[in-house]
Amino acid sequence: MSKTRLTQNFKTIVIVLLLAVCLIGAGAYGFFSSSRTLVAATSSPSGSSTSSENSVYINTKNKVNTLTQQLKSNPHDIGLQEDLGNAYYDLGSASQKIAPNEAKEAFGQAVKYYQSVLKNKQDLNVMTDMGTAAFYSGQYDLAEKSYQKVLSVNPNFSPALFNYGIFMYQVSKNYSGAVQMWQAALKQDPNGPYSDQLKTMISEAKS
Repeated sequence: MSKTRLTQNFKTIVIVLLLAVCLIGAGAYGFFSSSRTLVAATSSPSGSSTSSENSVYINTKNKVNTLTQQLKSNPHDIGLQEDLGNAYYDLGSASQKIAPNEAKEAFGQAVKYYQSVLKNKQDLNVMTDMGTAAFYSGQYDLAEKSYQKVLSVNPNFSPALFNYGIFMYQVSKNYSGAVQMWQAALKQDPNGPYSDQLKTMISEAKS
């Protein structure tokens, strides 16, 4: 029940040189059959967009509360745990502009529930999403270990290649390693919707 959708807010991180680079997850929709992403703000939103963002924030917070109550009644339900992890991830995404002080905590809660899921099933989708949530919550060691574990199981898992490349670029400053990750991701889907972005990222990292 990986809840990843590229038609909504998707997990993204800003690479300084490019300013709007997507971190992707690992669900049933979108890029590389991947998950959600979150586009980072690069400019001040208009009034209408602010209203929409407020609505998303409130709705997501309500969803977290609803799922939390459901999980209290079924504490061992793996599907609910994953849904709550996803909801906390979305709340972190929505909070980044509306309530930035809440974002890190929300991503940390997402990590917590993803870890509970992974105790019962080894799902590369969940593991990738946990790595990205860990990135956003500042748990860099966990983020890197998550991406590495995914790639040890499936070296061609494109969401992890994409995200680990961003981690290498932004955190480790390992630009050659980032290029290798992105080249491998591009090889998996050379004509995909993010292929141009990957090519630009590769070019920027090489320079």
